[in-house]
Amino acid sequence: MHDIVDELVAGGDDSLLPALEGHLARYLDDGDFFARDAVAAALAGIAGVESLPPLLRAAARNLGDDQDGLSAEILELIAAAPDRAQHLIAQLSTDPAVREKALWAAQFLPRSADRTTDTARESFSRQRG
Repeated sequence: MHDIVDELVAGGDDSLLPALEGHLARYLDDGDFFARDAVAAALAGIAGVESLPPLLRAAARNLGDDQDGLSAEILELIAAAPDRAQHLIAQLSTDPAVREKALWAAQFLPRSADRTTDTARESFSRQRG
């Protein structure tokens, strides 16, 4: 499976993104975390940080696994483009279906003067408190 993902990423064909998002949704519905992680890796490799919304939505779905692979993809995207990630996470934090995962992701953003991120971090800390 990893060879296929590597080939998709190497091709960099962003016209595949809608199909990949569709496969991601299907694998989530099927409870297939292995396929979810493979598609998430392909999405992240092709779309970069712009894949953060579908990846965080996927992470919000509990498939009974530890989500290590998916979490690693998310953290790599945040580290690679923290400013854009900050914007996307702030948008997602208003969506009740994804809010908890968005606030989780916000804690990995670099500290900044942006009050949106600081507020998200504080809110997450209080919820977990």
